[in-house]
Amino acid sequence: MLTWIVIAIFLVTFLLIVFEVFDKAILALMGAVLMIVFGVFDFHEAIEAIQFETIVLLMSMMLLVEVARESGIFSWVTVQLSLKSGGNPLLLFLFLSCITFFTSAFLDNVTTIILLVPITIALVRGVGGDPKPYIIAEIFFADIGGVTTLIGDPSNIIIGGATHFTFNQFLFNLGIPGLTCMITVFLIFVLILWKNHLHPISNDLKKLFSNHLLLHKISYTFLRGRLNKVFMLKSVIILFLTIFGFFFQSTLGISVAMIALIGALMLLLVAADEADIHVSLRSVEWSTLLFFSGLFIMVGAMEKVGVLGLVSNSIIDFSGDNFMLLLLCILWGTGFTSMVLENTAFVTLMVPVIFSVQAQLPPTVNASLLWWALSLGACLGGCGTPIGASANVVALALAEKNDSHISFLGFLKYSLPFTILMLTISSIYLTLRVFYF
Repeated sequence: MLTWIVIAIFLVTFLLIVFEVFDKAILALMGAVLMIVFGVFDFHEAIEAIQFETIVLLMSMMLLVEVARESGIFSWVTVQLSLKSGGNPLLLFLFLSCITFFTSAFLDNVTTIILLVPITIALVRGVGGDPKPYIIAEIFFADIGGVTTLIGDPSNIIIGGATHFTFNQFLFNLGIPGLTCMITVFLIFVLILWKNHLHPISNDLKKLFSNHLLLHKISYTFLRGRLNKVFMLKSVIILFLTIFGFFFQSTLGISVAMIALIGALMLLLVAADEADIHVSLRSVEWSTLLFFSGLFIMVGAMEKVGVLGLVSNSIIDFSGDNFMLLLLCILWGTGFTSMVLENTAFVTLMVPVIFSVQAQLPPTVNASLLWWALSLGACLGGCGTPIGASANVVALALAEKNDSHISFLGFLKYSLPFTILMLTISSIYLTLRVFYF
């Protein structure tokens, strides 16, 4: 009876979250409270079910990025690279694509989109172009960049918190498929889909002159006021030290969450004169952290009553002794689910399932590939629809706000084929890892 109560609470809560009936943080916490009320957990067990390392990592990165953003360093870099393009559509597309991809690997996707989309719209519209193709591409590159590192996407943060894989392990195992997807998508955009939109303008003197004026206007618009070079320098140094710490996590012997927390606290201390700590704390998405806390408790309850064990046994029974089939089931199943559901919530649910599946595998197989399949499916599957990832929703909302409406179907005609292509690339990568590496 208790098992069915837990399943009912979880499913009802999950559906209410999917259809956004109420705020997802309130729903997740209510679901967690009901698990305690019905006796699945007592209060202390519920608290123990929360992965506080994941919560601290998310909070620390939010603080670090917000304070660095206040310094203006991200906008400055973007505008300077845009100026280097001289308004050339092809160079502009290349610069914006690379900035989006690499920034999303070390910042969260939503922050990257918030920083880049307004600048992109102003630049492209000013040179007489249509910003929609650029925005769609930036959504893809933000989601692809997020898959490559431990801190690039909340799904990876959840996986990293549960497995204690290092930053370098994520980069080594997911960097290759991520970079391959990025280059493939970029080449298809440039050589096939939008080649007519990206012609060079070096022979058009009139357009060159107007672009020159426009770029300086945009530079003033996004960098108005005197930039605080000392604040920017402090932010760059602390960001690089934090990333350096991620790379040498094993040598340092401390967790990624602690490295991120130290980085955030260091920046708050050295930039105390420039950044208001109270403003920075208000910028932290506390509702997101509460959402994950409630979700961890609900998933822990599902695991305690044995539901997730049944799911893992079903997956094992379906794939039999075929490890490759098991990987593909996780990759494509997670990918298609992440197109329509909150991928972070689904990954949180799948973490104990993967642990259970992993425990049933023979020691001769590389069981870590299960986690990379889960990450690739969740992050790349989020590209599939306008609601597949938070970055997608935010980017389309910003486009709408700036009179560049992108319809659901207009986005889907690009996103669905590209998502299938990227999941195929990931399948090939996993196959090579199983049989040759």
